[in-house]
Amino acid sequence: MESEEKNANIGGEDKSMSAKKNMKIFFAGFAGLIGVVLVLSGVVGIYRTYALAATDNFTLAVAKVLRLPVAKIGSTVALYTDYADDLHAIKTMRDYDKANNGPGANFTDEEMSDQVLLRIANNVLLDQEATSYGVTVEQSDIDALKTTLMQQFENVDKLNEELGKRYGWTLVDYEKKVMRSYILQNKLNEKIATDDKLKEEVKAQAQSVLDQIKGGADFAEMATQYGQDGTKDQGGDLGFFKKGEMVPEFETAAFALNEGDVAQELVETEYGYHIIKVEEKKTEDVVNPDTKKKEKVESVHARHILFRYPSVDVFLGDLAKKTNFHLYVKVHNPFTDLNK
Repeated sequence: MESEEKNANIGGEDKSMSAKKNMKIFFAGFAGLIGVVLVLSGVVGIYRTYALAATDNFTLAVAKVLRLPVAKIGSTVALYTDYADDLHAIKTMRDYDKANNGPGANFTDEEMSDQVLLRIANNVLLDQEATSYGVTVEQSDIDALKTTLMQQFENVDKLNEELGKRYGWTLVDYEKKVMRSYILQNKLNEKIATDDKLKEEVKAQAQSVLDQIKGGADFAEMATQYGQDGTKDQGGDLGFFKKGEMVPEFETAAFALNEGDVAQELVETEYGYHIIKVEEKKTEDVVNPDTKKKEKVESVHARHILFRYPSVDVFLGDLAKKTNFHLYVKVHNPFTDLNK
């Protein structure tokens, strides 16, 4: 009898141990299944991020958890979630402009993606240089800009409503994504514009180009290579202009030259340093609108090469040309031409 009870107990224990073992196997298998699902979800999310540049909730959740990068600017990684968030904002703006005949109504998907990526890159470089110059955004700066912004709206609720319609943002979002970088860029511009070392570097470059032209270099080719205004693609060609149409310093230098001459010294104006060449001159009879009488008016056809004073735009543009950009997602790459 005792032997039968013992066997029964042993049998019960065996069943209990077997059941526990089966439960362990079940949980282990279930945990493994969850792991496989998570891995597959991650793989799918990564694929949708980099191959499709998708912005659905699933893809963004994976990108957020894994902190997937959209690009690398120098040594700084920019996150895909920031790209997707800004892309959503600019698409919201496009829809708003379409409904209200705004300037962004005809933005293409490629143009919007380019704008977002360039903005992200600009902010990375801006933060980098602001740090090197010791420039920071203070709460007082933000409060002052908010006060200016609020002058256009009845109250904060109205402002939030407008920001929501235009960008899908609140004032908190707008402060973080727009106001901070706007203030930082303006403060950095003040620092750069008064940096005597940078100004001397600009002058030295201008003088070097002028010396090359004096030595026989083609003026139009040098203008295309070094010019920093809209005439560079036309070899610096300004066409004909009369007195009173240019800033005084530029006008005085240009009208003092003979046809074919290049100014032997740099001409400094409010815009920067110019190298000037006069192609031809002409004098025409023009009716004076006040006296109704004909007067002889001299015109000059000139080219120039402008070397702009240091500014945050020029500074960041030059910095971008020296920076390595790596784009991870399969979208149009707006950085391609920067390093050429």
